[in-house]
Amino acid sequence: MVNKKILISFLFLSLSFGLFSQTPINLKSKVDTLSIKIGEEIKYEFSFVADSLNDFEFKLLKFNPPIDVIQEFQIDTLYEDSTVRFVKKYSLTSFEPGSFSIIPPIKILDQIIKSRDSIIISVSSVKVDTVSKKFFDIKNIIQVERNNEGWWKKYFLILSIISILILSVKLYKESKYFNSSKEIITPPLEKAIEALKSLELNESNNQSDYKEYYSKLTEIVKGYFEEEVKVDALESTTNELIVKLELLKDAGQLDISKETLKNFKSVLSTADLVKFAKSAPGSKTAILDKQLLETVLVDTKEAIPEPSEEELLQNEEYLKKIQGEKKRKFLINIAKTLITIIFISLIVSISIFGWEEVKDNVFGNSTKELLQKEDWVVSSYGAFPIKISSPDALIRNDSKTGQLFSLQGLEDPFSLTINTKPINKEDEIQSILIEKLKSKGALNILTQQEEFTLDNGITTTRYYGSFDYINKENISIKKEYSSLSFFENGGNQTLNIIYDRNNRYAKQIRTRIESSIDFNNK
Repeated sequence: MVNKKILISFLFLSLSFGLFSQTPINLKSKVDTLSIKIGEEIKYEFSFVADSLNDFEFKLLKFNPPIDVIQEFQIDTLYEDSTVRFVKKYSLTSFEPGSFSIIPPIKILDQIIKSRDSIIISVSSVKVDTVSKKFFDIKNIIQVERNNEGWWKKYFLILSIISILILSVKLYKESKYFNSSKEIITPPLEKAIEALKSLELNESNNQSDYKEYYSKLTEIVKGYFEEEVKVDALESTTNELIVKLELLKDAGQLDISKETLKNFKSVLSTADLVKFAKSAPGSKTAILDKQLLETVLVDTKEAIPEPSEEELLQNEEYLKKIQGEKKRKFLINIAKTLITIIFISLIVSISIFGWEEVKDNVFGNSTKELLQKEDWVVSSYGAFPIKISSPDALIRNDSKTGQLFSLQGLEDPFSLTINTKPINKEDEIQSILIEKLKSKGALNILTQQEEFTLDNGITTTRYYGSFDYINKENISIKKEYSSLSFFENGGNQTLNIIYDRNNRYAKQIRTRIESSIDFNNK
């Protein structure tokens, strides 16, 4: 009984020690400011101290809205004797005006939290002055042209490589080297003898086999006579062919022996019996007849007289004619191939990039060349100087009013003039501009104006519009113009730019020149 009381007392003391041995945790926090404007940064941190001998777990939570975290830093751990200090830092902000409390966002498991600091932050809105500040109208949407500069180079390279490969294959196939390797001309005698040697009699010795065998024999030999002796043999009967050969012999055109004619007639007669009388001469006779025909072919070749000089010349002219015809066909095929490649390349390019882009890159465009000049000229013009950057230096012209400088003229797709003179307050700039345009042949002049401001803050009025112009070829061209007049450096500077309406490169040149205007001539 006593032991039982002692055990209960021990358990109670152990439980009490475990409960009261936990040190309560104080969460402390601080900020660098208690008041901010919307979007400004707050530097916030909280810390707490724990016993280093005890293991515990904690979990970081999220801040309550509308507090937003800009940056979160790692927890710093500082050891002090038997305790550990944990420090957590944040960069915070808020995008809503008002007063908000910030509480340390942490949950410590199985620990007693004695206190938790709460800091009140005041967030004020930013005042917008809608009275004294100058506001501008919303600008219209500007259509930006797609930049296709240099697009053609890689495609031109690819198409060139493909074209060269196709053309090379075509040339190789059409060349005499290709033809000579593919079309080896075999002499008629060799061709006939090879055909005879390759002819074999079927071992079954049927009458139909003999018929087929002798038909091919006579066809081979008659074909030789047609090609080499120039006699109509294939459509002739045995007797007709022998008569024709005898006539050639008598005329001295074929020095063939009677023995050869006799042997030839013998084989032809056997062939007639096989084909028409269904005879079967036997395999030995068939083989001997084939050998006999080989001898006939050789004897006939030797019996053909050498061609005369006149015949040789005729043959040479014929060969030249044939070669000329082949050469002409060869060149025609090359031309067709090139035209096809160029046509396909143009169709593909136009379908991808449009006709204007292809035309400018293939046939050239003088205005595009001006725009793409690497070294534009930066220079000052006139006694009351105005500095600009232009594709070329302007040329000085005679003028009764001040100093006149120009680059190209109205006949060109793009022109630029600068006129500098003393200030005359009686001048009406718009009227002077219209009169100058009329004096140059402008018709149907339309004028608009807008405020124009340089990068350095100088403001003037830009007069712009369009007119019709009849060129030297009596063709009406629609042109656009832009005129800027300044009163700087003690004088009046007027810059006029005129260009063809549909010339996109001229518009880019105009923009680049106008943005380069400067009156600081140091």
